[in-house]
Amino acid sequence: MADEQVPEQGDGAYETARGSNYVIGKGRTLITYRVEVESGVDWGDLPKVMTDDFADAIETVFEHPQSWPASDRYPVTEPEHGIHNESWRFQRVSGPQYKVRIRLASPDTVDRVCRQVGLDTEGKYSCKSGNIIMINLRRWLQGSGVASVDEYPAAVINHEMGHYLGFDHQGCSGPGELAPIMMQQSIDLGGCKPNLYPFTKDGEFVTGPYLPS
Repeated sequence: MADEQVPEQGDGAYETARGSNYVIGKGRTLITYRVEVESGVDWGDLPKVMTDDFADAIETVFEHPQSWPASDRYPVTEPEHGIHNESWRFQRVSGPQYKVRIRLASPDTVDRVCRQVGLDTEGKYSCKSGNIIMINLRRWLQGSGVASVDEYPAAVINHEMGHYLGFDHQGCSGPGELAPIMMQQSIDLGGCKPNLYPFTKDGEFVTGPYLPS
């Protein structure tokens, strides 16, 4: 997709996806998340990303056996972040009671929101601002240098949710090793292999040296 086809702006308001009774995982801590898509976007000839379709894509990510809900089988301990034997389960909600919002928004809106917490998303990156995860529409439609369009939802949702769960950025643990999900892989792999998930197939939590925030 040509870059000029990506809608650059929206109106800063959001449409909310339906909630669900479906809980993914059996972890100790319940993460309720609300899914929203920015309205007022000029989609042109592109098919509009519907709120429920965006929500379904997120749900598919969480259902993968190597995503964060796998922590119910492989609890995570990261003393650097005060995380000890932790595990999480996830449920989508639509009302005012939620722990985190996941928003799909135009590049201009993402830049504006992320700038408020001192982050420069350069019209393409995503970020976490407080309890709001801002997903950049450009990369959602195009993918990144290390993740195709089909792979990108797993890469960005797992990475940004990792920030909400308390993890900072990580670096590569060594040439040829699997990149941690908390690594900014689309900026520099540092010799690591691309990776979309927090856990390996064998349940190992992929980690690396923590980097200054």
